[in-house]
Amino acid sequence: MDFSTRHLANQIRLILLSFVALTAGCSFQPEQPPMIAKEPQYWPKPPDRPRFVHTLTLRDANQILAESEDDQMERILTGKKKPPITLGKPFAIAAQHGRLYITDTKINQVHVFDIARRKYFRLGFRLEGRLESPRGIALDAKQNIYVVDAGAERVVIYDSYGLYRRHIDLTDKLIKPTGIAVSPDGSNIYVVDTGGIDSTEHGVAAFDAEGNLLYRLGKRGAAPGDFNLPVDAAVSPNGLLYVLDSGNFRVQVFDGQQVVQHWGEVGTSPGQFARPRSIDLDPAGNIYVSDAQFANIQIFSPQGQLLLPMGKRGIIDQDGVLTLVAGISIDESGRIYAIEQRHKKIEIYSPLTEQEGRRILSDYSAE
Repeated sequence: MDFSTRHLANQIRLILLSFVALTAGCSFQPEQPPMIAKEPQYWPKPPDRPRFVHTLTLRDANQILAESEDDQMERILTGKKKPPITLGKPFAIAAQHGRLYITDTKINQVHVFDIARRKYFRLGFRLEGRLESPRGIALDAKQNIYVVDAGAERVVIYDSYGLYRRHIDLTDKLIKPTGIAVSPDGSNIYVVDTGGIDSTEHGVAAFDAEGNLLYRLGKRGAAPGDFNLPVDAAVSPNGLLYVLDSGNFRVQVFDGQQVVQHWGEVGTSPGQFARPRSIDLDPAGNIYVSDAQFANIQIFSPQGQLLLPMGKRGIIDQDGVLTLVAGISIDESGRIYAIEQRHKKIEIYSPLTEQEGRRILSDYSAE
């Protein structure tokens, strides 16, 4: 098609779109960019300087998919939209370079939202890489994907394209594999064993890249280094392992096989835990812990000091509101991705620079 023909086709298309919009009694609204929130929500709220802003509630893959001209024309002419591509029962999430990987325990697959490229696909339903009951998920620096498959008692490893590479057999090694953390180079893979009420095997199993068991951390108990129903783990930029020891309401930090730090207690005050669900770290080494009871995310310094509790709690499903928060992930830019399990959505929060925070304060003061 030469330039003149394309130009004529575009003119006809624009005229047709304008006609349809006018006859429908409304103006045609272009699709909004996928990372813009309707009403900004800040944490903390002014008059304190905001550090984070809510940027998107992701409910449907169609929110990020690029709409073709043909799809746009069909939507305008018929009023029909693409069937929604929604989450079933999201459990855990990992984010890197504009991609979100979300395990779904209802469809037993992994959703991949490629926000940067405006694409969507699933993995975990083909041949050797088929998942039976996915739980925790983690990424290494090359964006290889590690999924705990509790049903098949293994860790399944895919490449950055979602193609099966290999797996680690967990049969007779763990009671209840749940969470997972991976070192950036993929040389250390940590699988969290939540155990069970009648089991003393609560802890973390460390494997090398080939799937050989290196060592185990902990047993059931309350002493430093022991665990009670651990649920998740994360590796810091300097290689320390942070384990969310849910039943002991604390975070434990390991350097190799040695526990070097722990903090936390049960309670209802900021800095305490009630029902901790997931843990991750930002590039600066700050620790983020989601709590299903508080319906929030608490941010701690590397020393375990509370920096900021954030999240808007509510029962009604609204953008930015958390009711039953589950898995969380922090990407390389410091953006927070939180699974809201009850309403089957992902809430996304972006960090603000000091300059941006001060500008918001200035606008707030001027009102």
